[in-house]
Amino acid sequence: MKIRTVTTGIPFPLSPYQLQRAAKFNTSCQTRIEENGYEVQTTRISCQIWDDYRDIDTILTLESQAKQAGVEFMSLGTIPPEKRCTQTHLDQVADVIVKSDILYATATLTTQSGHVIQHIVDKTAEIIREIAHRTEAGFGNLRFAALMRCPPNTPFFPAAYWQDTRTNFSIGWQAIDLVQDAFANSPNIETALQNMKSIMESEGQKIVTIAETMAKEWGIKFIGLDVSLAPMGDDSIAYAMEHQLPGCFGESGTLTLAAGITRTLKSLSLPLCGYSGLMLPVLEDVGLGKRSEECYFNLDSLLLYSTICGTGLDTIPIPGDATVTQIAAILSDVATLSMRLNKPLSVRLFPVPGLKAGDMTQFESPYLTNTAVMQI
Repeated sequence: MKIRTVTTGIPFPLSPYQLQRAAKFNTSCQTRIEENGYEVQTTRISCQIWDDYRDIDTILTLESQAKQAGVEFMSLGTIPPEKRCTQTHLDQVADVIVKSDILYATATLTTQSGHVIQHIVDKTAEIIREIAHRTEAGFGNLRFAALMRCPPNTPFFPAAYWQDTRTNFSIGWQAIDLVQDAFANSPNIETALQNMKSIMESEGQKIVTIAETMAKEWGIKFIGLDVSLAPMGDDSIAYAMEHQLPGCFGESGTLTLAAGITRTLKSLSLPLCGYSGLMLPVLEDVGLGKRSEECYFNLDSLLLYSTICGTGLDTIPIPGDATVTQIAAILSDVATLSMRLNKPLSVRLFPVPGLKAGDMTQFESPYLTNTAVMQI
């Protein structure tokens, strides 16, 4: 079973002591978890720098310090709406992504009172398009997303941002193999979901026990386990689900099964945090990519699944000539769902310069697979 990430959140990222201590804790935590038989794919650090003014040079200096401490993934947090420096930071963030290697950031499109801020939606669409056309094949958008009602202290990037009274950490697993085992050996959906719950609670409690021990030893608060199913490459949630579908992922029955999986994840007797839902990242999952290429689902299908599952629209390849207006319309649709359903959602779009709907992407990143660009 694979752990996708151990993510430590720190309140003062510009403090070399906090940064170095978090990096050391991550290394120690990874070692302890791996000693107990689990693979840890990444460790990460999150913070929240956007509540006050930060210039680009300061941010890039922070990246340099993080690299020196051995950090490979660092979230700067989310640019909130209605803050004094919101517009300034929105104007900066594309440059930050383009000029950095390990930094992630997001923009929040919704207020706590339940409103979608349209000018931020429009500006975020501009940022997505700008990053696409200033980075190789638009790959920079791996490190930028739009958020709606997302909670703090989730371990998964790019949505992670710190909000607490002190340093904390959370863990996100991959867990596709647990679904595969439960679904492949079950005669029906009800039994499959019961088996999934049993397996996940057993494995999850082992991970939580390790985390709680580390929390006591280091004096760092353990937030919980984000039990979201996080596919990667051949560890495909689409193929796992097809063991309990009458046909292929995207055909009739997919929505019902997605709802059942989400309901089961939310019911786990574990300390949950973050999304704790079903993720459907098209560019990260070989099976999802294949079914998308074969036209078993489209953007509207993914919007429908977002009403009952996890993250929203994640790693979606779209035509490189998509306009700001078209991108903003997609963001608005997801934000409207988030507000209407009072649930956390996010959007990570990949306009791919030079490609149109139906063309195959040619990413060479170990974090992405390749599939057909989706029609919008």
